[in-house]
Amino acid sequence: MICLKSKKGDLPDMLIFLVTIFVFAIGLLVLAFVVPSIADGLSDAGLNESSGGYDAIDELSELGANGLQKGFFFLFVGFIMSTMITAFLTRTHPIFLFMYIFFLGVTLFLGGYLGNAFEQFASSPVLVDTLGSQGLISVVMQNIVIITLITGALSIIIVFAKFSSFFGGARQGGL
Repeated sequence: MICLKSKKGDLPDMLIFLVTIFVFAIGLLVLAFVVPSIADGLSDAGLNESSGGYDAIDELSELGANGLQKGFFFLFVGFIMSTMITAFLTRTHPIFLFMYIFFLGVTLFLGGYLGNAFEQFASSPVLVDTLGSQGLISVVMQNIVIITLITGALSIIIVFAKFSSFFGGARQGGL
């Protein structure tokens, strides 16, 4: 069994950030397509003609239009914050700076492919209207390489710029 108690930031954090944002963007775009279809079907069927039924259908429709964007925004900001927090918790020797830069380059290269894959998926004739109503998801995925670069650069700066000793303890007898 893997113990996650001592999990701290490491090299693949930016790759995990990128892939997770991609998966959530695809999933929420599909949900943004499906939820209004379900709400329209329920309102057209007229199975429940009470005011509570209509209110529930309206809330479901509102969730599909605006709620998913807000949820994506909070997840996106939360992932960036968690990346910065794990970067702060990492103690790394400066010799690994080049590995971090190389891994960030690999992540940016993969980000270009994932951004293009999202664009191909979202430009299908079925999802074009849905993508137009989900502006935040569209903007983030169109600029995923730049966002990943900025987040990765800040993460590298946090990892290597903080003051710590190489041996994990406090300095003794020094100024």
